[in-house]
Amino acid sequence: MERLARQVRELIVASDHYRQTMAAGLRIGISESAVLGHLLHNGRQTPSVIAARVGLTPASTTALLDRLAGAQLVRRMPNPHDRRSVLVELTDLGRSGVEEMYTMFAIDIDAALDQADPRLREEPELREALTDLLGRMAAALRERSGDRRGIEEALAEAHEAPGPGTDEAGRPDGPDDEAAGEVGDDDRHRRSG
Repeated sequence: MERLARQVRELIVASDHYRQTMAAGLRIGISESAVLGHLLHNGRQTPSVIAARVGLTPASTTALLDRLAGAQLVRRMPNPHDRRSVLVELTDLGRSGVEEMYTMFAIDIDAALDQADPRLREEPELREALTDLLGRMAAALRERSGDRRGIEEALAEAHEAPGPGTDEAGRPDGPDDEAAGEVGDDDRHRRSG
């Protein structure tokens, strides 16, 4: 299990770098790239739906959409169901850019599959099991990342707790305090005098 967790972490780190590089290719940031991908897969969206998807405040989302519109990658249009709202959609330029990103991504995944265990190509059930596992991992990570308060509490508790081999104050634990680095008053006086 530890090896799997390490490999998934490596995948996440590589994915972050991959996303940064792809976004830079379009001269945009990762959040902007995520919005383009969301619009490609989900069609026109309101700014509030986009904000929820990328985890930004409404003001930050407005600024992000302004940048994308200025780059002619998205456009705003009236919402036919709510006159107080707008919908955001990809322009032809935005669609072609994000589609090319996904094409390159699919090619890269296919190349990795070519180098993997041949059973992944030959056995659809095994490929489906791996796909299901990846989907469940993504859902678990999304769920955990949605629990900011729980994460903060757990990390604060872990940070406050003494580590292994330490006493309650976080000092090295053991019968020989001098060997652990503590110097008594008598030793200080001998050294200074």
